[in-house]
Amino acid sequence: MEDKELNHHKNIFQDCNINFLIGSGLSNPFFGTLGNIETWLEGLEDLKSKKTVSDENYLLAKSTLYKTYFDIAMRGNIDIHSSIITKDEFEPAETTPQEKLNNTYKAYKDFFKTLNHILYERRSNTVNKQINLFTTNIDIFNEKLLEDLDLQFNDGFNGIFNKKFSLSNFKKSFYQKSLHYDNISEIPVFNLLKIHGSVTWEMKNGNINFSNLGIVEEVDNEISKLSLLDIKKMNDDKWDSDDRNLTIEEIVEEVDKIDPKPDVGDFISSYEKLQIVNPTKDKFKDTTFNKNYYELLRLYANELEKENTVLYVMGFSMADEHIREITIRAIKSNPTLKIFIVSYTETADDIISNFLDDLIDIKSFPNVEFICPENGFNLRKFNDYLLFPLRDSIIEYNKTNS
Repeated sequence: MEDKELNHHKNIFQDCNINFLIGSGLSNPFFGTLGNIETWLEGLEDLKSKKTVSDENYLLAKSTLYKTYFDIAMRGNIDIHSSIITKDEFEPAETTPQEKLNNTYKAYKDFFKTLNHILYERRSNTVNKQINLFTTNIDIFNEKLLEDLDLQFNDGFNGIFNKKFSLSNFKKSFYQKSLHYDNISEIPVFNLLKIHGSVTWEMKNGNINFSNLGIVEEVDNEISKLSLLDIKKMNDDKWDSDDRNLTIEEIVEEVDKIDPKPDVGDFISSYEKLQIVNPTKDKFKDTTFNKNYYELLRLYANELEKENTVLYVMGFSMADEHIREITIRAIKSNPTLKIFIVSYTETADDIISNFLDDLIDIKSFPNVEFICPENGFNLRKFNDYLLFPLRDSIIEYNKTNS
């Protein structure tokens, strides 16, 4: 990174309200991509509305897609939770699940550790030492790393034996008073706002409570009792054929051949206890926490409307139309807002294309910049490219000017 660009980010971290929008790309390679699951789930609902699928086949196909989503995005949280990773270097290869977990963990660790140091070095009196982390990820990487590093964070929960979620728990500041001289200093804090819910949330008496991974383990247990279609294998086999795209009609056709059909009632009942947004466009219909979902989106909108705000978008393709709409509105209405979109690919075609769905040429806005110096620009490379040099530069500056 050139010195001019580095100084630009240094000034931003010194004086701006700092926000990150984090998507599933940051938890790669440990968690895979969702592929066509959204398309299949929506296709299944369409078949149901047209009454072209029987109720029995609908439930079995729905269970199969839920299981596929669970396998890709949720089961691995059990391994994250139980892992004690002391190795502080990257694996040379990412072949086994453990190697992928170690490298994803290490990249997150460097990310939070460095951000915390940068916040600690902040000398401005006009902004606090907080960073907002808005994420659509339902996995536990963020909270696992923040806890393992013993950093202060607000995740919306309060309590010990009965931890309840409330939006009022965000934005709390923490101060440390020295034992001998009573000097008071502000401690860096991360606000973790999980817009799409979390695998650790459960609904209890009308409140969102912290369930740890109890529901994930319950769902995993129910899946172990069933023999469902392997959608991933079907998709891979179809990809090798001339007509590559596996359709929901083909999935339902295979489901129809299953005889006798397993009873999936207990599995669906357990799965739907999860307080998460399923990967469908009609997200609101699938959640029982609409109020909190809207409120978290409102907090996201409010932050983007503040003066001198910066947003780093990472691992997020802007495919979510609700978040994209709010972001576009803020880009147009807040001239002091600065957005950096960090892209995995050098061309950022997927992100640009998603904005074009709203007839927005995102590259035409002066307050939006892309950070995509090379293909395969993941979290590890972002740390090397921006955060480490930024931390070192700020430390050096503070030493020189103290």
